[in-house]
Amino acid sequence: MISYLTTLVCALVLIYMGLIYENTSLMLLGFSAVSLSLLSFIMLLFVSRKASVRLSIPLKVTEKGQEITLRAEFKNGARIPWGKCRITVLYGESHQKERKMMKITIRDVDPGERVELRRLSILASGDYEFSIKKIRVFEPLGIYSHAIRGKSIAKALVLPKHEEVTVKLGEGVKRFYGETMDYDEDQPGQDVSETFGVREFHDGDKLQRIHWKLSARMDELMVKEDSLPKACAILLFMPDHFKENDALLDYMASLSFSLMDAKCAHYIVFVSADTGDITRIRVDDEESFYLAMTSWLTDGSRKPEEGKVSRYRDKYRGEHFLHSIVAMPGGKVSIDESEPLSPKEYREELYLR
Repeated sequence: MISYLTTLVCALVLIYMGLIYENTSLMLLGFSAVSLSLLSFIMLLFVSRKASVRLSIPLKVTEKGQEITLRAEFKNGARIPWGKCRITVLYGESHQKERKMMKITIRDVDPGERVELRRLSILASGDYEFSIKKIRVFEPLGIYSHAIRGKSIAKALVLPKHEEVTVKLGEGVKRFYGETMDYDEDQPGQDVSETFGVREFHDGDKLQRIHWKLSARMDELMVKEDSLPKACAILLFMPDHFKENDALLDYMASLSFSLMDAKCAHYIVFVSADTGDITRIRVDDEESFYLAMTSWLTDGSRKPEEGKVSRYRDKYRGEHFLHSIVAMPGGKVSIDESEPLSPKEYREELYLR
């Protein structure tokens, strides 16, 4: 708009001077400037109505420090080319107000579709959002431009960087057998209060486990299998304020991965930003680990939450655990409600009896 006003003012000055000095050349130059700006305005108005921009991220989950590829898809539905198109993109953690800005420029956009890629590395974990702030198309000379509307949002999840943490597990953790309302759906156990299933009798099975009524109907011996409680000896209470506690976030993710790698099932516990309630996710393999990390980063509370251990006990009454590892404000960790220490003090070896 400023370019059009500047051209119009200059054109009027030239026409006025041409009239005063009876100079035909100045008048023709003024009228040419007006015609050029009018033609450019009509062309850009037509192009802008046929243009669209969409943002996407092919790989939506990555690890901190690795590159994210932002894909900007330009579509020129008009039959005339653009001079260039410039879009301004804002991005940042979706739960934070702070945003960074980047500009993507594509030149000589012919009719049809054009894709421009931008790669950037994000150094903090979180749930990131990329959105279009402004789009401007320029005519071939690059003098005049016109803003077009465009609403497109792309999201990417940046996971914490996990490293190996030396964890030594005692017999209490390895042989933990606690009460719980959750039972394993894939394998039997030794909890006689819940039946896992019924199978054929095998040599070595105890006679008291025979299901006599079903055996009579099936005309063969059938044995009841008990359920396996999915109790966890260790609880990891994840940190709030992700931006301020990024190093602590890395440590807790590393600890969870190391426990999982040591075949030690545990719970990831956090306060849900959506419901405000205590949420827990069991981690016993890589799939459940990444599910827990994704859920925590997208739904974990961003404000300080106190008394999470007592809130957990209130919600899951009757369920016991051996160890609680709580991420505290200030980047420290408290084990079993002891004095908080820096994660560096646990780096060499963490012994959980």
